[in-house]
Amino acid sequence: MKRCIDNKVGTILILCLMALYLPVRANQIDSLELQLSHANDTLKTKLLIQLSKAYWTVSPSKGLLYANEAVKFSEQQQNQNSKAKALLYGGVNAWFMGEYSEAINYYQKSLSLSREIHNDRLCAYNLNNLGMVNTYLKNYGKAIENYTESSLIMGKIGDTIEAAKIKNNIAELNMLNGDLDLALKTHLSVLKTIEPSDEKVFLIWLYDDIGTVYKKKNEHPMALKYFFKSVELSQRIDNNLGKTKTMNHIGEIYLLTGDYTKAKTFFFDGLHYARLTDAKENINETFRNISEYFSLTGDYKQALDYYKKYKQLSDSIMDDNKIRTITEMQARYELEGKEIENKLLRKNVEIGELKIKKNKTQGLFLIALLLLTALLAIIIYSRLMIKKRKNDELNEKNRLINTQKDQLSHTLAELTTLNKLLYQQKKAIETSKIELETLNAKLAETNSTKDKFFTIIAHDLKGPFNTMLGFSEILEEEFENLEMDEKKRWIKSIHKGLQETFNLLENLLQWASTQRGTISFEPQETDLSVLTENTCKLLNQQALDKSISLINKITENTTIYADYNMISTVIRNLVTNAIKFTGKGGEVFIESGLTPDKKQVEIRVRDTGCGIPKEIQTRLFSLAGNKSTPGTLNEKGTGLGLILCKEFVEKHHGKIWIESEPGKGSSFIFTIPGNG
Repeated sequence: MKRCIDNKVGTILILCLMALYLPVRANQIDSLELQLSHANDTLKTKLLIQLSKAYWTVSPSKGLLYANEAVKFSEQQQNQNSKAKALLYGGVNAWFMGEYSEAINYYQKSLSLSREIHNDRLCAYNLNNLGMVNTYLKNYGKAIENYTESSLIMGKIGDTIEAAKIKNNIAELNMLNGDLDLALKTHLSVLKTIEPSDEKVFLIWLYDDIGTVYKKKNEHPMALKYFFKSVELSQRIDNNLGKTKTMNHIGEIYLLTGDYTKAKTFFFDGLHYARLTDAKENINETFRNISEYFSLTGDYKQALDYYKKYKQLSDSIMDDNKIRTITEMQARYELEGKEIENKLLRKNVEIGELKIKKNKTQGLFLIALLLLTALLAIIIYSRLMIKKRKNDELNEKNRLINTQKDQLSHTLAELTTLNKLLYQQKKAIETSKIELETLNAKLAETNSTKDKFFTIIAHDLKGPFNTMLGFSEILEEEFENLEMDEKKRWIKSIHKGLQETFNLLENLLQWASTQRGTISFEPQETDLSVLTENTCKLLNQQALDKSISLINKITENTTIYADYNMISTVIRNLVTNAIKFTGKGGEVFIESGLTPDKKQVEIRVRDTGCGIPKEIQTRLFSLAGNKSTPGTLNEKGTGLGLILCKEFVEKHHGKIWIESEPGKGSSFIFTIPGNG
């Protein structure tokens, strides 16, 4: 079986190489050599490559000489593509001569050059051929690497059929390495590509390969399934070689399973087709199988007869191979001898021509030397006279140049001074421009602050007072006529309005203080849990009015380093804001934890309210873009609270941000130093 695999490997090598160019028939060799004798250099390179390709199965030693000549001409013409092809065919011819190390050397040179010129297909063929040589040398690991890279390149350039064929070689090596499961998996993946294609001959061998793996795994039913597929396809396309090979394999399985009648039928049918194709190695394999069949059935005479036939044909094949090898070696040595003789003749002719050229050159050299001496004498005299005149002119020009140089130096000094002045003026203008732009920005900000301030005074403070004045007027005029519940309701509304107005006024005053820079900043170690508890007490009634659960999850002894009043204001504003935008029955949480670097405390006010759209989130902390939004019960606000929060947090070198989605609530988060 090993011998069959090796033969098949050789066959696949030829098929892969022939995919690059169509084989040149033997009767075209004479025509190519005739054209070579009168071709120009460019055409000569192409003809040498074609002759190298034509000779690899006829006389690889001569093919190798042609490949080497093609390499030389390619180098002279600096044609890297032709050189890479010539090296590839040099490797093929060396392979057929049995010079495996030399073949590898040719392939590697061609591969390196193919990569330089980005010829992916040539790279793939060189890698495939290296895989063939390494397989023959039993370097299976290296061969698998070569095949894998070749298959990937073929797949990259879109040649899926050729990639699948190369992948099948990998499966063969997996089988040789004893990894039958991986070999089977690879063969079956190749089958998915080959079955829908027109590669029917290759499909015969692929079915046979899969059956062989199943046979080695002792899964005889599956092996027979694929062997019969191979026979059926061989009969359909009338491929006798496929029939004889697979029928032998089917006979071997029946012999193993004890079905001797079927084994005999398939062995003799296989022998018939092997004789039709004159496939000596297949005939010989069948003789051996038939001998084994007669031995197992007890017919030792017939077994001996067929074993003798097997041995005789084996010896004949071996003798043919030896004769072919000797003939090739003789042809190679004769050809190399003629080549050396031709080189010697060419060298003698070149030496003779060089002698003639040398004599002529010596005579011409003497004449030229005399003429040159006379000419030099005339030139030297003329040059001396010209030099004297030029020196006089040069001295005068130098004097003028020195005068102009002094004038230019003076002018340059003046220009340098002027440039310095201009540069200083430019810098002064640029500085004034920057200062003016900064001043304009501050003025714009001041105007915006002023407008916001007057808007709050004119509307946000005036409105609530008008409402409360109205409520108090009703109480004053209708006090005796109102029921006690109604009086309480009006008083509660007035109280709520006053509370909201007080909060608004407090934010306004604190914000105004920050704008003037008069607010005091006195950070100290503070218990965050106490601070948040006090804030919750202030806002608890506001939360109860909307049936909102206000949940303080800050643990005791959580210490921060902060200004108590400022952080109290921040948390109060964030909780008030959360209550404002949370519907009845919702929840507001106050939580804390350390930042990843454990240097700051992260405080989070989270609600289950209506959430905030992305486009609004981006302007919540900006005075210019902030606009107050009514709460879930139409609560009013100024929008100053969040801006004040941002300024107070940044005063502590912290950060404040929001995480929110409409309908899923909001979380306002800020960071504060954890300790002093």
